[in-house]
Amino acid sequence: MNKLPLVSVIIPTYNRPKLLRETIESVLAQTHPALECIVVDDGSTDDTPRMLAEYARNFPGKLIPIRQENRGGTAARNTGARAARGRFLNFLDHDDLFLPEKIQSQVKVFDARPALGLVHCGYYRIDKDGRYLDKRIHLPEGDVRVRLAQGCFLWSGAPLIRRECLDRVGLFNEDAWSSDADMWLRIAFAGYHFGCVQEPMGCYRMLLDSAMADVSRTERMDIPNMERIFSDPSLPHEVRTVRDKAFLNQRFWLAFRYYTVMQWEDGKRNLEEAICISPGILDDADALIHRLVDSVLDLRVEDSLALADYVMEHLPAAVDEVVRPRRKALYGLVHMGLAFRNYCRGRIEDAGKDFQMAILLMPQIASAPEYFIHSMVSWAHRAPGSPMQYLELVLNNLPPEAQLVLSRRKAILAELAVGLARREFWFGQRRHVPGLLMKAFRYRRSWLKKPRKLAQFALSLPHLLAWRIKETLVGARRGSLDGCGDPRGLGMDLPGGK
Repeated sequence: MNKLPLVSVIIPTYNRPKLLRETIESVLAQTHPALECIVVDDGSTDDTPRMLAEYARNFPGKLIPIRQENRGGTAARNTGARAARGRFLNFLDHDDLFLPEKIQSQVKVFDARPALGLVHCGYYRIDKDGRYLDKRIHLPEGDVRVRLAQGCFLWSGAPLIRRECLDRVGLFNEDAWSSDADMWLRIAFAGYHFGCVQEPMGCYRMLLDSAMADVSRTERMDIPNMERIFSDPSLPHEVRTVRDKAFLNQRFWLAFRYYTVMQWEDGKRNLEEAICISPGILDDADALIHRLVDSVLDLRVEDSLALADYVMEHLPAAVDEVVRPRRKALYGLVHMGLAFRNYCRGRIEDAGKDFQMAILLMPQIASAPEYFIHSMVSWAHRAPGSPMQYLELVLNNLPPEAQLVLSRRKAILAELAVGLARREFWFGQRRHVPGLLMKAFRYRRSWLKKPRKLAQFALSLPHLLAWRIKETLVGARRGSLDGCGDPRGLGMDLPGGK
């Protein structure tokens, strides 16, 4: 039996001993035994050094504490990388968590695909108390340069990195605020393909007091870094073509981070920059409103409705002119998003109230519910537990005003089951497909008499599998609903969602 490769997990920390203890325990609980955990204390002023000394005594050679003067998290990551002995490295923030089989599952992917430079994974997003908020799965892999250039889709604790990648591209850039996103880009642009364990393997903790609250520093460091990346003459043509989209996404993100910390002048300025980059965004009112709604519903936002009020009072004139006549629709969509989120958190009564308000503001939700159904299915894919269970929870607890939706209950559940079967097949989880199809036919027994759905699905699978093999071999990812390939022409209707 081959000796298992040593994996070095590097945790930078500063003054957060309670959450750090949970983070360390999640690393020590890994089922991959060949592992060292390096914790770099970036000059903590609390009892972190004492706690780390205790761990080092209890886990000699397994938990390795390093202390340095306060220089920031990126410098601490680099200190840990220099000390690491592993063939693979994983960087983990001091408030995030691994699930027990994370490292083992990723090492298996490396064993099967030895040319990969990095293997990331799906993950849960959790709150400060560790409660699951949602999950992120079905993420891009292969040649991810185009998708990654438009915005980072990796949780910072997800990537297990082959050591030779760091030897080739260098350590983290201490002049970039989003140094992890910068690192993933450099690895991708160096020609390495990414692999992914397409199920949650860790937990990203969403904290209201996170370092991302320092928005001005983020803008000051990241915009020049993006300019540097896209001005590189060696950048592939297909990446250069998404420059405007990348800057549009970043300016929108910065605008709402500024709004969140009540710096509306800078928020307006970044929205105006976004419009300068892509003036056509003002011509599609629906798309603009959905961008605004998605930003207001960010999980770091404590009160989405209060933020919506604040944003609406401080929009640039050009945006306000488009959005204000559709104010009710915007608030209706915010309430609908809050309702779906509350169902995820088990707050059934609050969810019902939000749905009632959404229908009051947007009666078309109840009278012509196609968009409502699409959103519900999309949220089902993101729910922490089973998508089918989430959908049944929602349908069992809708307010009376949503009777038209309830009348289509079985059709909705059947379509979700078929959509899930397609996704599971596409992402290599083919053992789940038969059970999902059985559920679909249970909800729509009429399909047993006219099994056109099953025939269409079965006929699409060889083409889907051929596309998947091609994507794996040549890394020809060029974006899809989730940036994971483009199974066009297969009659597929894969519910979206980042």
